[in-house]
Amino acid sequence: MPLKAAQRWLPVTLLLLALILCLMRFVWLHADFPNHSPWMLDSSKYTDEGWWANAAVRHFLIGHWEVAGDYNPAAAVPVWPALLTMVFKLTGVSIIAARAVNVGFSAATVALLYFLIRRYGGTQTTAAVAAVLLAASPFAFAFSRLATLDTMVVFEWVLMLWAASYADREHTWPLPLLGVLMGAMVLTKTTSLALLPSILWLLWKRNLRALLTASILAGAILGLYFLFVLRSRYAGDYHYFFAINALADVELARTGSLLKQLFRHGLWIDRILYPASLAALVLSLIWLRRLWRNPLFATSWIAFAGNALYILRRQDDYAPRYFLVMLVPLILVLVLTLQELESRHRGLATFLAATLTIAVILNTERIFSFLAHRQYQFYGAAKSIQATVNAEPGANRLLLGTSADQLSLMIGISAINDGYSSEDLTEKVSRYQPGWYVGWNDLDQDILESLTDYRLDQVASYPVFDHGDRNRLKLYRMVPLKDERK
Repeated sequence: MPLKAAQRWLPVTLLLLALILCLMRFVWLHADFPNHSPWMLDSSKYTDEGWWANAAVRHFLIGHWEVAGDYNPAAAVPVWPALLTMVFKLTGVSIIAARAVNVGFSAATVALLYFLIRRYGGTQTTAAVAAVLLAASPFAFAFSRLATLDTMVVFEWVLMLWAASYADREHTWPLPLLGVLMGAMVLTKTTSLALLPSILWLLWKRNLRALLTASILAGAILGLYFLFVLRSRYAGDYHYFFAINALADVELARTGSLLKQLFRHGLWIDRILYPASLAALVLSLIWLRRLWRNPLFATSWIAFAGNALYILRRQDDYAPRYFLVMLVPLILVLVLTLQELESRHRGLATFLAATLTIAVILNTERIFSFLAHRQYQFYGAAKSIQATVNAEPGANRLLLGTSADQLSLMIGISAINDGYSSEDLTEKVSRYQPGWYVGWNDLDQDILESLTDYRLDQVASYPVFDHGDRNRLKLYRMVPLKDERK
């Protein structure tokens, strides 16, 4: 009886822990991305939130999504800004609201992961282990608290896996849902194309009719959107988005070194789960071949491989956030391997269970550390910039800079980008005449050459973040030289 009681209460305890960890993601959302983390070099913590949200922010600040000649990524990835536009109708422009939406998707993914594993033959305990592994991930914790696109992509992918489990002759509702989700995922983030082969393979294994129907519907949705956007005023922004995100030419001579980098950077996902999943792959190839009969196991490796190839194709342009979509596939692999080992080799099953327990303990400790040592340097700098701009009504309330869109999301002041422009920066500045420039560390010579009609007077300097290239945010008052000559 005691053993049966323990077996009955274990999944409940794990799910309760997962719930607590998910709720912890909602606290102190205005805190900065954790300093001195393994992912310190990721630029999304000071740019991407603003870029992906800028259409929604502009809708409320200036009445429309687009600023002609500026960086308008919503033309290519409209799902997230459309969602934020609806959210901001209720909350107003708010970085906390935007981050809360993303945290909501991350928590929903934890719940979906539990039901997904149950649908593919997993026990309650196995499914609960997967849920707590994802909820306790400091990698997912840190990036889910940024209003970026990857967390939503992971949610969409897991939702499609779950819906695909119902794609049989008795159910027709998954087919339109899968078609819409495939189209929506690509329009959430274009690089999610790397995950589509895993969905298509799973549908092929489940039901050929489902594969064809969902694919045709997804193709129709994307085709209609492409037709619309290319005939609209957003066509230039659409082409520009893909022009600046074009991949570099492949250097075959460097393939070996790039593979080593890819293998090493996989530790960004998790220093325990990543090596353990590779060990599980080896075991599945030489001994536990029955694992490959579970379509979820193979699907996970197809998704992992697809994203790995995409990252490898980027050559040296690595960023930790690119690896986030690999986390759930690795967790799926590990819990399915654990369940298989329980019937094949109790000793190895115990060893793997102990390894996963250690991972949860260490990861939970790191999450508590992130929260205990939270900082508000970037948020504090943004509020100070807001006060400075408000105190000088004579200057144009328009920020210029790489992180200007990020600040716009944080403080509700209009912004344009100095790094990405579909027209010449000098012409864009002449058209919009920003009153303020925000830059990191020292001013780039290219920027100075584009701002020759202005004198930049440094107003404030703020210590922000931990990366040497981006650790001091500076605010400049842009003084038109023509005004001085009068």
